[in-house]
Amino acid sequence: MGDISRLDAINQMLLLAGESLVSDLENQSGLDTELSEFILDQFTRDFQLRGLANNKITKKITLDSKGRIAINADAISAELCSYHVNDEGYTIIGVLQGTGTDKHLFDVTNQTDQWKAAVEYKYELVLSLPWEKMDTPVQRAILASAARQYQIVTQGDGDIDKYLAKEEDYYRAKGVGADLDDRRRTVFSSASSKLQDARTRNEFYRDATVLRYWRTRNG
Repeated sequence: MGDISRLDAINQMLLLAGESLVSDLENQSGLDTELSEFILDQFTRDFQLRGLANNKITKKITLDSKGRIAINADAISAELCSYHVNDEGYTIIGVLQGTGTDKHLFDVTNQTDQWKAAVEYKYELVLSLPWEKMDTPVQRAILASAARQYQIVTQGDGDIDKYLAKEEDYYRAKGVGADLDDRRRTVFSSASSKLQDARTRNEFYRDATVLRYWRTRNG
């Protein structure tokens, strides 16, 4: 859980824009506060879209009958990870479709939301985390970007923007670095599942006894 409260984040944005602080986000909510909250929410979503150590999960499902694969309502991205081909031999690509509680995995290749039964599908989700559940370095990275945007929108001071740009670069690097450290990943395991399959030739050489000079081992 992060150490920066949502109220502190909003006040930091207001302070850097030369505006008055607020004691809460409800009773004293005004146009400035609403705008800063909106910008903070947008940058929070944008930062999480890249995938964090604690907002990416992988799921497996095998349908009993042909139909939809429902996706979590708090998911902001989804991708089919397992390898499948259609009747024409084209690789099936699956992505998130829908909004709210009607989110599901969509088969882009065949343009359908209906998936075959008795087939194991593996897919990766990127979830939308509330502000309080993100680590402090990540919160600070998001706040730095949101504060800069808020200042430009409300004040448009070029000199202040230059100062905030340096802070944004610094805290973004800190946030990304902290997240990578939390993942405990190496250069051999940091790629997406599809890139890792391509690197290890998993779809072409599944026999562990067959040695290839390009194969790697992660363990």
